This record gives sequence, structure tokens and C-alpha cells, in this order.
Amino acid sequence: MIEFLKNTSLGVEFRSSTQPTIYLLTIFVLSIFLASCATSNETNSTISSNLTTEPSATPEPEPTLTPNLIESSVTPLSLSETSKSRQETASKFDRSSSMPESESKPKIANANVGWTRNLSLEGVAYDIYVPENYSSDLACAVMLPGWNFDKSRWIDETNLQALADEYGYILLLPQMEQTLYESAYYPETEMRWHPSIPGGEFMRRYFIPAMQQRHGLLVPSQHNTLIGLSTGGRGVALIALENSGLFVAGASFSGDFSQDNMTDDRLMTAVYGDYHLYPERWTGRDNPQRRVSEWQMSLYLSHGTADDIVPESQSYRFYQALVSAGLGKRVEYRAVEGAGHNFAFWGSQLRPAFEFFERFRQ
Repeated sequence: MIEFLKNTSLGVEFRSSTQPTIYLLTIFVLSIFLASCATSNETNSTISSNLTTEPSATPEPEPTLTPNLIESSVTPLSLSETSKSRQETASKFDRSSSMPESESKPKIANANVGWTRNLSLEGVAYDIYVPENYSSDLACAVMLPGWNFDKSRWIDETNLQALADEYGYILLLPQMEQTLYESAYYPETEMRWHPSIPGGEFMRRYFIPAMQQRHGLLVPSQHNTLIGLSTGGRGVALIALENSGLFVAGASFSGDFSQDNMTDDRLMTAVYGDYHLYPERWTGRDNPQRRVSEWQMSLYLSHGTADDIVPESQSYRFYQALVSAGLGKRVEYRAVEGAGHNFAFWGSQLRPAFEFFERFRQ
């Protein structure tokens, strides 16, 4: 410091007797000033370093996973499969957390926007279609095909995909094929669509819980709907009855609902046995019309008057039974003059069905 003062040209010469004192005071004051500057610079450097290397962050909350909300006496998925599904679901939720609030909506676990095809559950294939404009309420339509119909015919022979895009509905298409949505097999059952699981029990105990656990779909808070044709139309009624309160609305085209009015039906006989020997099987749990007192779901019914496979009276009688049970305001019936049992008719009823569903959408 003294050397610094000696070498600076301050323009002062120390010649009098007071000069040493002034000289020392000057050194003292300048020493304090320079020390203060050094301390300030060091502090600022430390603060700057801390801001650069130690940013503050608030940890993001753990995602909440959707539990299985349908009680079942059979575990539909293995423990390892469920754990894997939940980890994948959590990962998808984490990736969506950085999206702007205006663009964020629930991600569909284990499925992509567009088609995810031929997923499998207990050996039964199913497809999922997620439209780009799917809504935050996760509106779903479970599509039930007719007897021995491949699930792909819904897409290949109707405008279903375009309507799903228009209304923002996620489509679930299980490969149900040769089932009457029966609740049980019997010693007399000659026709089994699955080696060990009746069709109705598969939907109740396996398919619905799997959709909830694997994909976060078909939970009670969502806008869940059913659409079926022919035996799939019967399936709409039985699935609604066996999963009370889960589905907001359904649509049934050319369905059959009271097999005791068709006692010579070969398909019914192949599952339940001869009507005259086992009438309780034909009139019991698997007879939708006999269970109208339990009905809750809003329902759109449609049938062609020229149907030569399933009589139009099947839908009309079911409609009348529902109205008599006090459900008239939530049930709609449309008989289409001259329409048969074919995709030309079924495809024409899809838009009215979606319009009906929208009336009950929250």
C-alpha cells in the first residue's frame, strides 16, 4: 500500500513537519476504502456464483394414478403387469406436465393418438383409436360387433372413424366374435367363444378393469358409452345391467333383448340349452327385458322394419318395457322403414347415436 502511494502522482510533496502525519492518515483512509471494495467484490462474486450453480426448484408432485374402480372377484391383470402399467402411466403424466395449461389434457396411457391395434387381454384382441381432438372428459365409445363379425368391420364399412374425429370420442373395439354376452356356461353349452370365460363375464371382470388399469379409460368420472349391432346390441343392454352406473349412454342397432320370445333361436339354444328344458336360463340374468326394473343408462334403440334376421319387435318391445318402467325421457326408439340387417343401416344410425350421447354429456 505504501509503495502504491509512493508511486502515485498525487501532486503533493511532503516537505513540512506536519506532512508525515497527513501522510499516515491518508494511507489509513485509503486502506479502509480499498479493503471495503475488495469485500464488496468478493460478496458480489459469491452471490453471482450461487445464482449460477444453485437454482432453487420446487419438486413436482407425484402423479396420481387411476385405480381399478370396478370390484371383481377375479384379478384381471397380474401384479407385475399392473405395476408395469402404472409406471408407464406415471411416465406419460410426467411428460405432459411441461405442456402449457391451455394445451394440456389427460394423456392416454399405453396408446397413441391414432390407432393402437391388436392389443391382447386373456387371448382376446382389441384396438384403441384416439382422435387428435379427444376431449378432457375422455369420452369413450365401446364398439360391440355383431355375431362372428371382425371388429375391423366397424371401420371398414361405416364412417365411424370420421364421427369419432368429429365428436372427439376415443374408440375401444374388442374382438367379441361369437358371443351372446352370456354370464355363464352350462353342461349343455355347445358354443363357447372363449375356452373358459363367458362373454359377459369377460367384459365385466376383465375388459373394463383392464381399460381402467392399462389406459385410464372407462372410469366412472368419464363420459362412457356403448354402441352395438345385432348380438352386440344385446351386449349393450347386458353390459349396462352388469356394470350399473358406469355408462352414461348406449346405442343398440338391431338387437335382441327377450330370447324367450324366440325359443327356437339356434344361437340361444347353443349357449343355454333347450328352452323347454331350461326356461330359467332363458328368462333369468341374461334376459335384458326381464330386468328393466334395474335399468339406469340412457339408451338409443334403432331397428329396420325389413330385418329378416332379428325381428324389429325385439327392439320395440324392449323400448315399451323401458317406458313402462318410467324411463321414457331417457330412451329413444327409431324404426327405419325398409331397412334390413346390414351395415348400410347400421352406419346410417351412428350419427344419430352420437347426437343422442351428446345430450347427456356434462
